[in-house]
Amino acid sequence: MSYQMHLNKGGSEWASQTACGRNMLRTPMSLKWEEFKNEPEEHKCLKCKNSKQAEVNTKMDLKKQNT
Repeated sequence: MSYQMHLNKGGSEWASQTACGRNMLRTPMSLKWEEFKNEPEEHKCLKCKNSKQAEVNTKMDLKKQNT
């Protein structure tokens, strides 16, 4: 069984959550967007990958590339 990396949505300390809604106490393996998008596809949490947070971050990346 392989590990799953989660997208860190934000928050402060233990109030932080992942993009799939998990609390940091339950999911110690989470990454900020820059590291998450470089993670191999098979290691990404599917809920995080398909989340609204990932969609927003992808749009922001595209906007940065176009300017």
